[in-house]
Amino acid sequence: MDVQVSREPLLRAMQLVQNIVEPRQTLPILANVLLDARADGLQIAATDLEVGARVAVPATVGQPGAVTLAARKLLELVRELPAQPAIHLTREETGWVRVECGSGRFRLVGLPADEFPPLEMNGGDGWVAVDGAKLRAMLTRTAYAMSQDESRPFLNGLYFVLRKQELRLVATDGHRLALARLNVDADGELAGIIPRKAVQEMSRVLGSADGAAVALRDNQFFLRTPGFTLASKLIEGQFPNYDQVLPKAHPRRLTVEREGLVAALRRVSVVADDRTRPVRLVAGEGRVRLRAESQETGEATEELAAEFPGEELTIGFNARYLLDAVGPMEGERVALELKDALSPGVLRSATDDAYLCVIMPMRM
Repeated sequence: MDVQVSREPLLRAMQLVQNIVEPRQTLPILANVLLDARADGLQIAATDLEVGARVAVPATVGQPGAVTLAARKLLELVRELPAQPAIHLTREETGWVRVECGSGRFRLVGLPADEFPPLEMNGGDGWVAVDGAKLRAMLTRTAYAMSQDESRPFLNGLYFVLRKQELRLVATDGHRLALARLNVDADGELAGIIPRKAVQEMSRVLGSADGAAVALRDNQFFLRTPGFTLASKLIEGQFPNYDQVLPKAHPRRLTVEREGLVAALRRVSVVADDRTRPVRLVAGEGRVRLRAESQETGEATEELAAEFPGEELTIGFNARYLLDAVGPMEGERVALELKDALSPGVLRSATDDAYLCVIMPMRM
């Protein structure tokens, strides 16, 4: 293997795959990245056997070949190398890799490429094009509701649903449920639970991607952006029937200015119990009052202008759940749809029906 590559694209590639690498593994090879020099350039890959990624790096390949290197050390070295001149990578007969850049000469211990686990990156013919920025927004609007309960692994991920030319992402931890929708050009019906780690990597990658495509095949999920492919095993298990969780009718709708609500929730929750952050909402004609209190801390009350029809209604929520749901919303106003003090509330933008969050109330 003999390759010349510029520092910036190599550094970018290493940054894209570094979080997938698991340094504490029973298999030493999984702490490494695969460098595969081909006629059309250099490819860098990483995997933890559940999630894998491959990045294409523009390079001049003098001699094709492959080797694996310790991911952390290679990233640290590339980060410290000068931007110019190009980095020269050469695999020696011993299996070590010689790295040359300017006046610097380095030799890194390599492991054979044939010991690296094979990566399945072929999504077949089922790729669905999506807007990268919109998909990232969907992740932001739902991923916070994924469960942390290891006893129910089917909730520790994001439910990916493709049906009737609509992509849906759903997450729930049993106390709240977040749902985001996006119209796509696809006719198939597919569904699967994407694990947390893959969701986190998608969010990082889509932050700088212009276009994207997704696919489900053979119990695997795939994400593709220019020069990058992510593959992940799906979580086994049956995701709850979220359609049954969505309230069918909410006769009362509280509408309030979004930024004002966020600021007020943050302030009053300072004195709330640290564990459950209970906040009482008292909705009435023309206003909503927020109140929190704690025996150890004190009490707080704020009042905001709001639209709410009919008689006064008092209901309690976890303030953190409200903030998680309202934070990624767009628009100046949000709506909280209510039935009574014991029924779930539905939070959504006052002008956008593509995203909502169902939150269970608290007894106060």
